Amino acid sequence: MKSLILPAVLAVCVIFSSCSRYQINLISSTNTTKEEDTGIFNFENDSVKISYSFYGPNAPVSIKVYNKLDKPIYVDWQRSALIIGDKAISYTPGKIDISGTIDARTDNYNYGNRGLIFSNPSYTTGQINAVANLPKDLSFLPPHTQSTNTSLVLTKAFLDIPQEQFTQEVLDYKDNYLYKQISIKAATFDKANTPLLFKSYLTLYMVNGTEAHPVAYSQEFFVSKTYTTIDNPKNLLLFKNERGDYFFNKKATKYQGVVGGITVGAIAVAGLAIYTSGNSGK
Repeated sequence: MKSLILPAVLAVCVIFSSCSRYQINLISSTNTTKEEDTGIFNFENDSVKISYSFYGPNAPVSIKVYNKLDKPIYVDWQRSALIIGDKAISYTPGKIDISGTIDARTDNYNYGNRGLIFSNPSYTTGQINAVANLPKDLSFLPPHTQSTNTSLVLTKAFLDIPQEQFTQEVLDYKDNYLYKQISIKAATFDKANTPLLFKSYLTLYMVNGTEAHPVAYSQEFFVSKTYTTIDNPKNLLLFKNERGDYFFNKKATKYQGVVGGITVGAIAVAGLAIYTSGNSGK
């Protein structure tokens, strides 16, 4: 019986792990320089070097600021923002949710003619849910040091792209010892028709003696190519390295639910057949 059930269970695991769809998005920039080896975007002048990476699920926005000066600077994350369309999202949340459990003991006493008299303690339990305001977040950078902020993601969903914009492309695929070429859907964009255009706005303070002067920097990015596939991006040689110029999203397909239901039903039937067969032999 065990030898029949185990392969069926393994089949469910394989089917559920393979029935997902991925959207892989490549990013370009209009005013930064990209490192071809790493895909990291850089803006640099005599004062600072600002680097961006978007690698990972949902495009985590990783910003590294390096102080090139011989005097300190400040990065004001509260006055810096990710801008998508007309919406600005601060790199530092203004509020934070607080939740937890309270367990407290209160000791009661009275002062009388005989001195201090203690009575039975009381106990309190409960839940706390609150919102706390956070102070403005500044990063202090001494000369020739750096600070990194990864507090936001670009998107948690697939970008909405019409199917007629996709064409077929052939990419190299490798999974363990299996090497082959597969055909997947791809769509190419420029700044004018991209499904996602965004900016990063940073506010820095340059310290000069006892004064700090604000300086703003704005970098612009857009999705320049999108792939959709049911194959894990890590098995595509084009995306083998964790580069900063692409990100991916994942979602379950409708096919997964249908096949999963059929497979579970098949296991139930198989289990019933095994049970019936076992009883008939008694």
